[in-house]
Amino acid sequence: MINTSYQKYFAIGEEDKNWGLYILDCGSSFIPPGEHYPSADHPKSYELSWNKGRILHEYQFIYLVNGNGIFESKESGSVPIVEGTLILLFPEVWHRYKPDPETTWNTYWIGFQGEMVNSILPKLGFTEQNPCRIIGYQDKIVRIFMDILESSQLEFTGYQQVMAGEVLKLFGWIYAIKKRSEFREKNIDRIMQTAKLMLIQIEQEISIENVAEELTMSYSKFRKIFKDYTGLAPGEFRMQHRINKATELLIENRKSIKEISIELGFESTQYFSRVFKKRTRYTPGNYKNRFNN
Repeated sequence: MINTSYQKYFAIGEEDKNWGLYILDCGSSFIPPGEHYPSADHPKSYELSWNKGRILHEYQFIYLVNGNGIFESKESGSVPIVEGTLILLFPEVWHRYKPDPETTWNTYWIGFQGEMVNSILPKLGFTEQNPCRIIGYQDKIVRIFMDILESSQLEFTGYQQVMAGEVLKLFGWIYAIKKRSEFREKNIDRIMQTAKLMLIQIEQEISIENVAEELTMSYSKFRKIFKDYTGLAPGEFRMQHRINKATELLIENRKSIKEISIELGFESTQYFSRVFKKRTRYTPGNYKNRFNN
């Protein structure tokens, strides 16, 4: 964590906007107990006072890694915020927030816009009515913010695109944390991790029905939950791992195509070749020759 306050605001060019995601500002805030809040060294359009609140013309993620306080917006009303709270500020929405003066207040924040935002943000589950989510202290989230702050200080050529990539990574981790939290509440996370371990043992003879039975689930329930969890049906997940293993064995060039198809449990060499070509656009023989000539 950074125990100092830092802020950076950027001039955005057309090339940055055409990238689809661009960063307008970023920073960290460190306020010891009893110290005046907020800082007075922000541009006027970003100034925040509890009495007036403010309206921004961008999205901002604020991650409270230390402290407690209050957040309020026109749509959400007053919401207590605690350590580990992630807040999404929406454009053109009046809001205000402040720390509990008895606690140390430590936040990271980043402001952004772009065409990509409108397609990705709805998937993260934040709304104007519910802009705050407790995710706890997440080291991976902190590291992303720190990488963004580092890039912002250097401003090397292409830094906007690098920071945009970090924001996409941030979106990905927020989504993953949300999904895992949903499954963890029902003990599904542990069960699905076990199922994945069973399914990737591709050298062993095992059916999807056997896996469901081992996990004391009906086949239909297991298939639905597994697809919700991984994005793939169990059979598709297993097949992908079989093909991945096949590519490794073909590159090693120690076994024939027939031996590989048998080892991976395909019913025939012809079926293996057909499936492999469909998924890789190469026959096993062509794939093997690419890496062994």
